[in-house]
Amino acid sequence: MNSVVLPRTTPTLHEVARRAGVSVSTASRCLSGAAKVAKSTEVRVLAAATATGYHHNTLVGQVMRATRLGTPLNHLGTLAFVTPVADSHVWRATPTLCRNWEAARERAESFGFAITEFTLSSRGMTGRRLGEILTARGISGVLLAAFPMEPHEISLPWDDFAFVQVGHRLKLPRLDCVVSDHTESVTMAGRMIAGCGSRRVGLAIEKYQDEITDGRWSLGYAGLRASVPGLAEIPALLPAQMNAEVFLKWVDRHAVDCVLTLSTFRNEPNRMEAWLASVGRSVPGEVGLVSLDVTSVHADWSGVEQHSEEIGRAAVDVLFSKLEAGERGVPRLPRTLQVHGHWHDGRTLRRPGQVKADASEVCAV
Repeated sequence: MNSVVLPRTTPTLHEVARRAGVSVSTASRCLSGAAKVAKSTEVRVLAAATATGYHHNTLVGQVMRATRLGTPLNHLGTLAFVTPVADSHVWRATPTLCRNWEAARERAESFGFAITEFTLSSRGMTGRRLGEILTARGISGVLLAAFPMEPHEISLPWDDFAFVQVGHRLKLPRLDCVVSDHTESVTMAGRMIAGCGSRRVGLAIEKYQDEITDGRWSLGYAGLRASVPGLAEIPALLPAQMNAEVFLKWVDRHAVDCVLTLSTFRNEPNRMEAWLASVGRSVPGEVGLVSLDVTSVHADWSGVEQHSEEIGRAAVDVLFSKLEAGERGVPRLPRTLQVHGHWHDGRTLRRPGQVKADASEVCAV
């Protein structure tokens, strides 16, 4: 029998004040340290806060203090941008992650926050140690950056901070996150490709790329024939590492006429066009190439623009709302905000009726 999980309610300052037998303003002064109060009163208020599980919202305190003093909100604090790598150069080589970061930084600054990067896998760093550093610096909001490579297991003091994942989902714990709608992107691309006359469409990405999306690329591909009738049944190509031999053999074996793929593999540009050219196959004349994440690496390819910058901005919006509400820890009902992509016309997909020998045109839709 299924049970209904009720949403977690956040303890309020009114509850603390009632339990301690003081006014709301007195409870606020005790918790914020804004004014001196009797020691016995402070002890009662702190005990009531502990008993109810109430956490003082430093963000609201800073806003109210600035309002009282008539000062501008130039700096509300610092957010953490945590990357699960030992060296920041690893993720900065990935265009999508860089766009997440730049947009998140700009959005945070517009709210009056600074944002600092922390590398979780650097030498001597552990989840516990990082938690201590964040606490010492007065940081309560954390953005968990997407994984540039294989999925990682992360251990952090989850109850002490507000977390939002940027561009990915952790299997455990389940946190609020902002991600691309990967499944919709595959469906969108499939419909555009079919409209251009291709019927033998295949998905070819590396295994880790599917895993870090929790299998959303392959899930969308598995359902593609149901939403786009007439497509041939072609098994997805998901090797541990993509190379010319594996790719070309798959294209020939299944007579693939359009490939759904990604712009990079392990931070290196996708070389499928060169591999096809090496065996005399033209793009898009004989085989189309459609990127599910059009980036600056192959800006002239046909495909789906994932709006990585909007993912970074939206993640900060969600984190700010959590801080404002005083939310901390793992939510009982995690929320996923999906950012929708849009089609990007490029030169790597044939137009309807275009002869296969002509590789100079793009699909006009």
